[in-house]
Amino acid sequence: MITKKSLQNLNGLLMLSAIAKYQSKRKAAEATNSSIDTVNKYISNLEQVLGIPLVVNNNKGTHLTKRALLILDQIENVQALLDQIYNQCHSHNKYEGNVCICLPLIVSTVLSPFSFSVFCEEYPDINLILLTTLGSPDYQDLGVDFGIITHPPKKSKDFSLLYQKKISCNFFTTSKYIEKHGLPKDIKDLLENHHIINCLQNEHYISGWKEFIAKAQKVSFSTNSSFAVAEAIRGNVGIGLMPKQFKYPSLICLDNINADLQINLYLIVNNCTKELPRVKLVTDYYKAALDRI
Repeated sequence: MITKKSLQNLNGLLMLSAIAKYQSKRKAAEATNSSIDTVNKYISNLEQVLGIPLVVNNNKGTHLTKRALLILDQIENVQALLDQIYNQCHSHNKYEGNVCICLPLIVSTVLSPFSFSVFCEEYPDINLILLTTLGSPDYQDLGVDFGIITHPPKKSKDFSLLYQKKISCNFFTTSKYIEKHGLPKDIKDLLENHHIINCLQNEHYISGWKEFIAKAQKVSFSTNSSFAVAEAIRGNVGIGLMPKQFKYPSLICLDNINADLQINLYLIVNNCTKELPRVKLVTDYYKAALDRI
């Protein structure tokens, strides 16, 4: 029989899991919508029940003791069980309910030509929750069903790698820019004589971009937004780097220049929800969209 004391101990275990995840009592309190005093109370009670120290505080933050780490796997099993129950209860229709996705902004920009209207008309009861970040998203903290990231995923019990792809990039501009400044003959001409539009995020997920932009003589516009890069190109500001298959009627891809610059993309899925029909459906849609790029 579940007693009041058992529920209190269960709360203490979940607080311990939050501390392990965030390495901070303050962040654990925020994540559980509690106060630090409440976190301390539950941890103190649990330490008394178990008769062992669980948490150590020092100048590097808050950490679990070795004995606390031994029971952490069991705590994660409890959270996984709760997630499965929530997902089962949220939907009577297998194609109904929320699907949470995280993408870096550059991927969202690339996928923008692929309209969701047909998908939404066919599956009107699926609610897509799209979270975008400037850099590669911290998908584990966001608690998403799946995501697309630009760095190889870390080993995790909660998420697994489903698909990966390299997307080639090339330079784009407009006919008006070419009429005014001419067509760059090669990389050397581009770097020395043309206006470059720089996405500041590129140096984090495109190998070789940092070295390329350091050689550019005329960096006319810099931004941390890939959407702003596309707008600047369309506004005739200069020449910018975009995925090679990026489609926009007024943009011209400079096929004569091979920059050999690529974005590595990794599609990761939440192990607790990946088999849900609605999640598989949306995941397959995004995978197909990436295949077309």
